[in-house]
Amino acid sequence: MKNPIKLFKSIFKIEDHPEKIAKGFAMGSFIGMMPIPGFQVLVSLAFASLFKLNKKAACVAVFNTNLVTGLFIFSFNYWLGKKILGIESGFTFPEKLDIHFISTIFKAGSEVYISLIVGGIVTGIVFAIIAYYILKNILSRKLKREYSELS
Repeated sequence: MKNPIKLFKSIFKIEDHPEKIAKGFAMGSFIGMMPIPGFQVLVSLAFASLFKLNKKAACVAVFNTNLVTGLFIFSFNYWLGKKILGIESGFTFPEKLDIHFISTIFKAGSEVYISLIVGGIVTGIVFAIIAYYILKNILSRKLKREYSELS
């Protein structure tokens, strides 16, 4: 797997309109919060193609949940989803995020998965909005700076 920092920095080398890149990244950030590890890139690529967003930005953004951050993010999303839905559950997250994570979640029952989805939707919307505005601002300023250097 590529270094996450280098992967993120590659966003600034994409040649596309800042709006399109930012929208792709925001959509990928949203999908990154969904409890579908291993499929996030494919889902992000499909939606980016469907909505004509920047595919690279969308696919890079899903790596906001990775082996380092995923367990924390999914645990938080589960907790948040439980609170929103008023669900009481004794389910505890596994010690590590691995290939068996999704089967562990499914075996835990629909309440656990639904809590993860609801929490993921809420955090996904927040992350997507923040990512969109910050990235669009940075890329727009970068484009203006490059344009003024050419003049």
